[in-house]
Formats: sequence, structure tokens, C-alpha cells
Amino acid sequence: MKQKILDAGLAVLLVGAVIAMFVMANAVKEVHAENEQLKQENADLLLDKINLEIDLENTLDAYWQLNNQLERKQGAD
Repeated sequence: MKQKILDAGLAVLLVGAVIAMFVMANAVKEVHAENEQLKQENADLLLDKINLEIDLENTLDAYWQLNNQLERKQGAD
């Protein structure tokens, strides 16, 4: 009788362990999918950052060109 109870308890623990294994495998799969999505978003944001840096450089160059033109014009007057 005692052995049957221990066997039943062990069977319940094994079933629980198998269920937990499947749950954890699913959680790992979801984390990997989220990680891939975040990698893509990171790549997109990095591209945006690079484009903004280029825009900033172009804006600064245009500002300095206009500033130099204005100084030359004022010096000629």
C-alpha cells in the first residue's frame, strides 16, 4: 500500500515535470521571438540615428555656408 502511494506520487511528479518542461520550452520560444523582434527594432533605430546624424551634419554645413556668405556680404558693404 505504502509503495503504491509512493509510486503514484512519483508518477504525479514526473507528469508535472514533463508539463513544466513543455511550458518552459514554450516560454523560451516566445523569448527568442521577442529577442528577434527587438533586434530588428534596434537595427531600425540605429538606421534612424545614422540618418539623423547625417541630417545634423548637413544642417550644420548649410548654416556655416550661409553664415560665411553673410559675413562676406557684410564685409563687402
